[in-house]
Amino acid sequence: MGDHSFLPRLLIGFGIALLPQIAVAEPATGLEVILMRHADKDVSRGDYNLSPAGFIRAIALARLIPACLGAPTGIRTYSLDPQTSKNARSYQSAVPLAVVTGVPIQVAVNSAEKSFEIGRELRQHKGPASQRLVLFWEHRRMPELARGLGWEGMIPIGPEDFDQLFVFRFARPGALPEVQSYRQSALMQGSCYTRARSPFPDTSAFPSPVRLR
Repeated sequence: MGDHSFLPRLLIGFGIALLPQIAVAEPATGLEVILMRHADKDVSRGDYNLSPAGFIRAIALARLIPACLGAPTGIRTYSLDPQTSKNARSYQSAVPLAVVTGVPIQVAVNSAEKSFEIGRELRQHKGPASQRLVLFWEHRRMPELARGLGWEGMIPIGPEDFDQLFVFRFARPGALPEVQSYRQSALMQGSCYTRARSPFPDTSAFPSPVRLR
């Protein structure tokens, strides 16, 4: 999953600056979008489900997000085929977070063709004044979604990279976002995660091979 040791980064347009690690989650002010790829898969199995490590990551994210980034007001996932379960991993990744927060999961229909349009619509922020939306997406469509959200700087996500997490914050509807990029595994080493009051466990204590590395 790559190098997990580097610090979170602030990316605005094409500029990059180092940031301290998140310590305490704060309420959303305005629109905030938390975007990440679905959790890990095992290509050798030839199915559309999460791998055991991916399921553990989904549980870890359900502990991490409310404690370190703040409780979501909405959860949305990349679309899946109800007949074949193709792209089911995004929905499966969201289930533990929905269980722990009580927030329903919305499936973004037509996201394969309209990720840019979905991002552009979210950027207009026509809902409540303060929203924190968590999006679990297919990695090849994430740069397209990010462009719709107003950020042109996302590079393609590597096929074996399941560890990135992006936070978009909008000062007002239609504005360009402030974007922060994190490694999930780095955040999971912080006190906001290890000391979180959550029904889900600290997965760093899990044995290999399901322990996140």
